[in-house]
Amino acid sequence: MGGELLDTTANSSRLLNGLADSAQVNAMKRNPNSRLRYLLTLVLVPATLAFTAPPARACTIFVLTDANHALFCNNEDWSNPKSRIWFVPAGKGHYGAAYVGFDEGGPFGGLNTEGLAYDWVMVSKTPQKWESALPPARGCTAQRMLETCATAKDAIAFYQAYAEPGFATSVILVADKSGASVIIGMKDGRMVFEESRQSRGFGFGQRFLQAALDRRAALPKQPEPTAAEGFKILYDGRQAGEYSTKYSNIFDLKSGDIYLRPFSEGEGETMFNLAGELKKGSHYYEISTIRQQLTASLRPLPPNMERLPLEAYKPILDREPKATTHVGELLRDVARGTPHAEDYTADYWKSEVLPNLARVQADLKRCGELRSVTLVGRNEINGLRSYRYRVEFANATMLNRVGLDAQNKMAASYGEDLEWKLAAKPPKPQRP
Repeated sequence: MGGELLDTTANSSRLLNGLADSAQVNAMKRNPNSRLRYLLTLVLVPATLAFTAPPARACTIFVLTDANHALFCNNEDWSNPKSRIWFVPAGKGHYGAAYVGFDEGGPFGGLNTEGLAYDWVMVSKTPQKWESALPPARGCTAQRMLETCATAKDAIAFYQAYAEPGFATSVILVADKSGASVIIGMKDGRMVFEESRQSRGFGFGQRFLQAALDRRAALPKQPEPTAAEGFKILYDGRQAGEYSTKYSNIFDLKSGDIYLRPFSEGEGETMFNLAGELKKGSHYYEISTIRQQLTASLRPLPPNMERLPLEAYKPILDREPKATTHVGELLRDVARGTPHAEDYTADYWKSEVLPNLARVQADLKRCGELRSVTLVGRNEINGLRSYRYRVEFANATMLNRVGLDAQNKMAASYGEDLEWKLAAKPPKPQRP
């Protein structure tokens, strides 16, 4: 797909103005990569991970920068109270990074060791018509971008090479430690890249940001950007209600310092350093209680927060092949639209299977024919036999966890990862 480059120093975003009208005020902040990653909800995954999501007001994202500073600031406004920050050290072919989001997995934003950061805003609940001949990256596209790019220019090149369906409804702001930033999205069916080196931003709190920038411009000498200034703007732009601000984060793109604030009354910000956290290995914190957890034992990453979960699980000896065959039959029944109530617990049948069946059938159609179900993990959880399977479809591979009760009825299930088979390998890191 071709792209258009917009080089502008205006504080207001022409790209955002072109994508959304007054409905932007009521647009929803969302992680499009998470939605793609968990596309295959089956009857297994909570309905909140499906295609549609409840309306919410836009979050607030902005960059404060001058010749010597670059601060990336974000308010995360969402319905899920279980917010998290997690750390993935560098490895072969990828930079180390911190990611912010929720327990459903799939990062909403992040910062890497090269001083590059990003976050998303959804500007339209109605997807633009969008097709691309570009290959998708494996797993979460934005995560592949962050772990392989060092500058805003690199991010532009990345999105000119890899498809991102999330641009049908959303825009991403990417900024680097030089103060350069780019807003990337779609307009009239084409990719648009709006570059700048000035402080700017958008979202629910944009009026507070603009007022702060106007005050700065009126001063005879510009003060340096500070985290305190960023938090003041974020605090003014916070929301209440069902989709209230769950946390605020500020990334210092030059030093790697991370400032984090859960938005509960009486909570102040916590500061720590990206490099220091990455030295501890992979781990996560719950943002709402991060002060206590910084001094507690490290929490290992659950599968849905690992880089590429499918790579971590290999086939194991299957001592219960009848259970594996049973799960495969349940999947095929769902694909045909003929699930049987006796195969599920009563609660699961009523709350998850029936309400989501039509959508799940459509999802499975995209994945294609079911080819195989292979056991990669087995344990006991809350009285249920828990199985983790690698499920091969014609067009996709899924990592799926299933819970069966004593009568072999499905009582729980969760899609932990999904990769399309046409996905391209992760690109090599771009050195500055």
